[in-house]
Amino acid sequence: MTFFKVSKTTSKIILASGSRIRSELLTQAGIEFQVVTSNVNENLLKKELFGKPISKQVTRLASEKALKVSKENPKAYVIGSDNMCTLDDKIFDKPIDHKDAINHLQALSGNKHLQNNGISICFDGKEIWSNFDVTELVMKELSLQEIEDYLDLDKPYSACGCYHLESNGRNLFSSINGLESTVMGLAMEHLIEKLNELSIIEL
Repeated sequence: MTFFKVSKTTSKIILASGSRIRSELLTQAGIEFQVVTSNVNENLLKKELFGKPISKQVTRLASEKALKVSKENPKAYVIGSDNMCTLDDKIFDKPIDHKDAINHLQALSGNKHLQNNGISICFDGKEIWSNFDVTELVMKELSLQEIEDYLDLDKPYSACGCYHLESNGRNLFSSINGLESTVMGLAMEHLIEKLNELSIIEL
């Protein structure tokens, strides 16, 4: 996975997420940033958004995270993001335990599913950009033993869909159509393009 390397970060950037992989993606791109978690009540928001199009759900969740941190840090550009894994009309959130993780991967096994990513950039308590991106993945047919072995390797219990594409999870798929960074939780190619357009970074 490659994207433009940033030569300079010209403004203060905050990532409104405690996600390890999102921080790694920004670091790999050469972007200087701080992490401030939003502590938004996601469960309450998801109940409010239930039944709405996935694009509306992930972009609203990303926006609420960024807005909350932006109001507390008005002179920084705040990036919020959210991901949802969907198979047909079913949403696969982070598994609650090992058994739930097995159920997730058994449902995805042999099927095509989507990773939906929403990004929001806020400044001075206002949203200035929102983005929605989708990557389509086809998972190989997996036996129960293969699922158990994978879970033991990556322990991906904090990931929606229950796999880490950046690690051994890549071996679970027969095809990936779209941005890999979208699957990992931050559509970097779109984000870098916008940050550069806004002169927040220089390429």
